[in-house]
Parts: sequence; C-alpha cells; structure tokens
Amino acid sequence: MGKAIGIDLGTTNSCAAILQDGRPRIITSRGGASTIPSVFAVNEKGEELVGHEAKRQAQLNPQRTVMGAKRLIGRNFHSKTIEKVRQVFTYELMEGESSEVLIKVNDRVYTLEQISAAILLRIKTFAEEVLGETVDRSVITVPAYFNDRQRQAVRVAGQLAGFKVLRVLNEPTAAALAYGLGRTLTQRIAVYDLGGGTFDISVIDIKDRIFEVTATGGDTFLGGVDFDGRIMQWILEKFHDRFGVDLSWDRVAIQRIRDAAETAKIELSSLPETRIHIPFITRGETGPLAVDERLDRETLELLTGDLVERTLATCERIFREASTTKEQIDEILLVGGQSRMPLVQRRVAEMLGRAPCKGVHPDEAVAIGAAIMAHSLSERKENDVTLLDVLPMPIGINKVDGTMHVLFPKNHPLPDRKRRTLTTNKDGQQSIMLRIYQGESRMVLDNELLGTFVFSGIRPAPKGTVRVEVFFYIDSEGILNLSARDEQTGHQVTTTLKVGKRKDNERAEPPKPAAQDAVDTLDTASTQPSSAPPPTPAPLRMPTPSMTRELSNPTAGPARPRTPRPAQAAKAPSSPNPKGPPNRPAGPRPARPGGPAREGEPARPRRRRPPGREGAPATRERRPAAGDTLPSSAPAQVRRPYRPRPNPPGVDQPPPPSQPPRLETRPPPGDSTILQRVAGWFKRLFGR
Repeated sequence: MGKAIGIDLGTTNSCAAILQDGRPRIITSRGGASTIPSVFAVNEKGEELVGHEAKRQAQLNPQRTVMGAKRLIGRNFHSKTIEKVRQVFTYELMEGESSEVLIKVNDRVYTLEQISAAILLRIKTFAEEVLGETVDRSVITVPAYFNDRQRQAVRVAGQLAGFKVLRVLNEPTAAALAYGLGRTLTQRIAVYDLGGGTFDISVIDIKDRIFEVTATGGDTFLGGVDFDGRIMQWILEKFHDRFGVDLSWDRVAIQRIRDAAETAKIELSSLPETRIHIPFITRGETGPLAVDERLDRETLELLTGDLVERTLATCERIFREASTTKEQIDEILLVGGQSRMPLVQRRVAEMLGRAPCKGVHPDEAVAIGAAIMAHSLSERKENDVTLLDVLPMPIGINKVDGTMHVLFPKNHPLPDRKRRTLTTNKDGQQSIMLRIYQGESRMVLDNELLGTFVFSGIRPAPKGTVRVEVFFYIDSEGILNLSARDEQTGHQVTTTLKVGKRKDNERAEPPKPAAQDAVDTLDTASTQPSSAPPPTPAPLRMPTPSMTRELSNPTAGPARPRTPRPAQAAKAPSSPNPKGPPNRPAGPRPARPGGPAREGEPARPRRRRPPGREGAPATRERRPAAGDTLPSSAPAQVRRPYRPRPNPPGVDQPPPPSQPPRLETRPPPGDSTILQRVAGWFKRLFGR
C-alpha cells in the first residue's frame, strides 16, 4: 500500500505535505519550491503544461492558459458568479449538457475536474519522486463555504488523478489541526483564511485531540486575485490618463499587467513603496510605450480597503451564529497568502482587540493539517484526532409557494440523517421527481440547484396510496446521499440523479412544487419526468476583453473621460405647417399592399409576383455587390469594397467598429460626358 498525503488545492498555488515519524513535512519540488502554481495551459505544439511551466508562458499565451479554475469548479454555467468571471478570464467558457462549465483551450474542451486533476497529478508525480514510494491516497482541502456540487467535483478530480480520496476537508479545519498538533489545548479559536480566491472564517473548539467546529462561513468569490484586480484597474486608468490608450482590449497586455500587479502587492507587504515597470506594453506616437508607475502602501490600502471590510463583516456574522463574543475567542489564526497584507493584520487586530496568532505558516498550515488527517484516516490508531464538522449552508427542497423547506439547517452537526415520506398525485404514477437546493436564501431560485432526483419503478396504484420513504444522509464531508423504498412493501426504489440544470428563463417563472410540507409527511405534487430532449448548448462566446467594466471602483482612480455624443434632435410633433409637407389627413390609414387590413379599412390588394414565380415565396432583391456584372439598367449607387481606415497616428489599437463604409455614385456610361468620366475615374483611383 502506498503513502497518504495531504493536499491544499488552492486557487493560485497548491501545496502538499506528509506526516513522517509524527512530524509534518512539506513536499518540495526539485527546485526547492514548496508550492506549485495552480495553472494549466496548452502550448502551440499541443502539449499540456502544468505548474511553473504553464505560468512562465502565460504572458505570451493568455488565451490557452487556465488560471483560477477552482473558482469555477462545480458551478452552474448560468450562475451570477460565472457571468462575473467571464469578464475577467482570458480563456473561453462553454456550457455542458448538464449546465456545468467547460473550458475550450486550443480546440480542445476540458471539464474543470480534468483541469484540477492535471494539477493534482503533477503533485502526485513530484511527491513520488521526492519520497521514492507510491502515493495513492490523499486528503484534499476545499473552502469551508463550498457547496455539495463543488465538493463532489473536487473528489472526482482526485479520483481522475489516481488518488483514493480519503476525505474532502475544510481549509480552516485543516489549519486548526496544524495549530493543535502535539499540543494539549482547551481553547476556542477562530481561523481567518484569506487565500488566493476564497475567504473562510470558522469558530472551532479544541479539547485535547477533539476538534469541534461551532460555526463556519465565508465568501467563495473574495481572495487575493480581487486585490490584484484593483491594482490592475489602477494601472489601466493611469496609463489611459497619460497616453490616451486603453489597454483593456489587449489580452497579452492584461496578462503582463496582472503579473506585475501581483508582484507589486507582494512587495508592498514588506516595503512602503514599489515601482511597477512594464516595458514595451504597446506602441505610441513617438515609439514604444511602457507602464512606469510608483505605488505606495497607502494607495493600495485605499484601493482594497472595502475588500478587507467585507471579510470583517463576515467574521462578525459568524461570531453571532456561533453564539460567541470577541472576548471569548482565545486566539485567531491568519491563514492564506493574502493574510500577510499589513492592512489585514491591522484590521483583524482592531476587531479582536489583540494581535492575531502567528503560530502557523500561512501558506503551509492547510496542507499540514490535511496531512495529519490523512495519517489519521490511513493508520487508524487509538490516539487519532476526532473531527466534528458542521454544514456550511442549508440544504432543502422547494415548497408550493417557491420557498425552501430546510432539511438540514446551516451549522448543523455532521454526519446526520433525515427521513421524509413522498406520495403520488396521479393515478398509475410510476416516478417522482424531487429537486434539492442548497443556499441561505429563503427562495429556492436564489439558491444553488444541486440536482434532480428521480425515483422510478413505483408500483402503479391510485393517487395518494403509494408512499415512498426517502432517506437523506449527509456524510462527514457535507456530501448528500439519497435512498428510497416503498413504505408498504419495503422494496427499494430506483434513484437516479440528474445534475442540476437551470435554464435562462427559470428565474422568471416559479418552479413547479416538488414537495409540500405536512408536519412529518411531505405530500409531493410531482409529475412524470420530462422526456423532451435537452436544450441545445449555447453558442461559443468569447469573454469580454474589457477590464474597465468589471474592475470599476470609485476608489480605483479618476473616472475615464468619455467623448460626448452629439445630441440628437427630438422629433417634433405633428402640427399644421403651411411651408412643410402636408400632414396625413384624419381617418383610417391608407391600405398598404400585401399586409392585413386593420379594422375599418378596405381589404389590401395582394402584391403581384413576376411571371413564372407564382408559387415562390416573396423575397427581396439582392443589392449588387462588388465584382458583380451589372446590367445597363443597374442602379446608380454601387457598394464599393470596404477598406478599413488606418489607425490614428502613433496609436496601436483597433479602429472604431461603428464606422460604416462610404458609398460612391457612378453614373451610367451612356448618360455622362467625358469630363464626368475622368472625374469619376480619379475619384475611384485616389480613394475618398
């Protein structure tokens, strides 16, 4: 049997650790790096790159480089989060058959589980090289605020990488395990985990080797990349104000600015000021232009202060849910690379009234905690740690009025089991469909659709006579499992899961009731599952290249000036005018040929078709195009081939797409003089 390791699968970087002889050890690569970038790419030769190799070529190959895949994994394609990230990411997103998110890279389509599996496989490979043994088991960490679909997607990614996934562990809980390793503690701690792409806060009670989570919460769309985005927007505004050039359309420039923003943010954690220099970013009037700005720590704190306040507001909410006060928190741990920011440490200290604990490494604590749990699950010794976790978000089903009937509330201890009874509402009904949602909103349509469970093979009987017992079981990882049986006969009912698919128009219409609450019995008003074919996937759409709309912020810098459009003259109301054209007389409108007559109007005559085309549909005549041989009776105006206008001098950016091609008039040869012919020839020869 091979070794078991702990893996911190991060948004920007990933890390792995192992417990040997009772001591944790970070598994480093050949170059001595303790982390690898969570980056996947396909180069021009079609080779798949992972880690440092993928990140090194990201600036020149942004469209085929996938970053931040952890933010997308397990999400619905039509969710608000996906609409938001499509404005920022440089790669193409597609919709799968079950509304999952797919990524198209170099004419290949990948699932997010495959991309995450490629990163996990790289970790597995270099761990086997360093340890000299087979590594086939792992504990993989996820943000505490991940829902059921996201957790299952991470587990699938681990299996694709060749791991036997022992457990999917919450990141704050893993950090608490690392903090309590080898210590006899009786404390209540809070873990503040601000990583590259997500934020989590958990309140945990430690009693010797028992770790009990009291409450947990977070934001799966708040992390270090959002801090980088504020710096990127500041650079774009400064460059536009200085040179009048918008770089947001250039993906290569955006990738270079993103890397420079991350570097500047890291340097400002230890320096009061830093220089951001990106040479040859584009070409201007006098030659190549460069980004050369100086950013100080005070400006960075002004740009990102609201993001830090969002984390503190979440902390106060979780403290209330845990029924605890700030004074009852013995220690607060700062975990995640972004927690190194001086503003974060200062504001957390002000909130708690004392300095945060620095007893764990921000980048390595989660991986070490995962390694402790992997060792505990694989060895099964008497002095193993005991972990009692809670459910991060409520899970329930929809009721008749569109609200959610909560089966498992938030912060409910895990594992747990619930039983509900469903019944048929049609004679001879042989299947029942039940939709499961997860989220904190009262309305089901504002929550995440985990899936649709179809219970088939029910014995035919009059409506209301067949009662099906459904067992809902949530394991220690927060993953939901369902089973069903006939209450009268005891026979098992076939259960099929259809991954949640939410159409674009589903939010506008309330869902059909899947269950009705009646004390301990849910009388279901379900219908037969639809046999209609699945809708056609949406066409391929490139993400919007502009960063200005996505990263706009009042504190990010002065507003970009816009060229005012000329005011359009308002339409004058119809009034008598002796000098102008006469108004239409009062009464019914004159009949138009070919159209249906309005009420009170005479029948409109049908448009006559040309001879020989009585049965053909009416079509418009095609305008002559460039290169056509025109008859002598051709119209005077001919559309010339469109030639794009040159860019403004010294500015390397595309011309405005709204400029229409100009039309040139050429009189027929028989109706023009020699002088007119010469003038028309010169006009066509030398352009406009």
